[in-house]
Amino acid sequence: MNILDMTYGMGRYVGRLFADLGAVVTRIEPPGGLPDRGSPSCDGEAMHGPAVYEFEFLNASKDSRVIDLQSGEGRSLFAGLAESAQVVLLERGGPLYDELAWLSSIAPSAVITSISPFGRTGPWADAPATDLTLQAAGGIAWLSGRLDNAPLRLPGSQTAMITGVYAGVATSIALYDSLAAGRGHVVDVSAQECIAHSLQNSIQMWDFEKKISMRGGEGTRDASEDMFACKDGLIFLAAPRTLGVSWNSLVAWICETGHPAGAELSTERWADRVWRLGGEAKRILRETIESFTCQYTKQELTQEAIKRKVVMAPVNTVRDVLDDPQLQYRNYFEQMSLAHCGASVQFPGAPYRLSEPVWSVSPSSPLGAATVPR
Repeated sequence: MNILDMTYGMGRYVGRLFADLGAVVTRIEPPGGLPDRGSPSCDGEAMHGPAVYEFEFLNASKDSRVIDLQSGEGRSLFAGLAESAQVVLLERGGPLYDELAWLSSIAPSAVITSISPFGRTGPWADAPATDLTLQAAGGIAWLSGRLDNAPLRLPGSQTAMITGVYAGVATSIALYDSLAAGRGHVVDVSAQECIAHSLQNSIQMWDFEKKISMRGGEGTRDASEDMFACKDGLIFLAAPRTLGVSWNSLVAWICETGHPAGAELSTERWADRVWRLGGEAKRILRETIESFTCQYTKQELTQEAIKRKVVMAPVNTVRDVLDDPQLQYRNYFEQMSLAHCGASVQFPGAPYRLSEPVWSVSPSSPLGAATVPR
């Protein structure tokens, strides 16, 4: 399957997903490259810049071909490639985004997926946007962080990731029909709408309970449902009264150690579910629990919690994830050499395992590396 990819920002993950599954994805780039080629070079310290690794992740396994679409020769060359392409990926501000009619005429059976911040129509169709403003406009920033602080932008290029997932699914559905019926499709993807569709259970909360979701939950979160400090970082605990096993096992565990927190958590007020929802309970529980958890590491707490059926888990840093024994046992990470700068990095592997070895990943191609049609 041939896919022509002209995305450079929030649309890049779409082509990456198809390339993972064996599609030939070729970035069509103008002389000098698409805008994301402007990331820091891999010389010296700059090779460790986050933008470089973001580029590598989102463009892994893709070819690159330089075509000057401003010239008649270039357009003719592109038209020849488009005739045999099953999918063409566009992004607002990129090549051919404003030439849907011409694209449809030269590739009438292809799926043309158009990705933009707010969609092709509507009062915000041409509005400027960034990952930050899209997270805010889509609503996810409102749900991120704590209620007593400001909304937060989720780290990383979350807009590109969630838009890529939705655009990939929509493209796949359209492609299924295109291959079966021989007709083309134009898929109009709005990043704002992708984010708005991914607000945890906020829409359902309004539909069923007429509650507006907030940071920290819907205003009913138990004092125990939070992150707490331990000896080497943070752990997440959930031991509300509705989870009797988790709470009772937690209190029994603390009492067995002889720690004074056990006496406090055994008092009658901790059986009051309403009181446990208030600020005083949350403050007291944090002080009490952390006086206990700060004696132990994340690993020690997690192992003991598993044995006792306490709902608890380590809050892993990126370094922790890279060293995770479960991921290492399953050979999740792959060592990859980035050809254009010589760096060797641990690269995320397949998030699923198929009975046939379909999934694969390789470094992104240098600009213009694909010199012949694929």
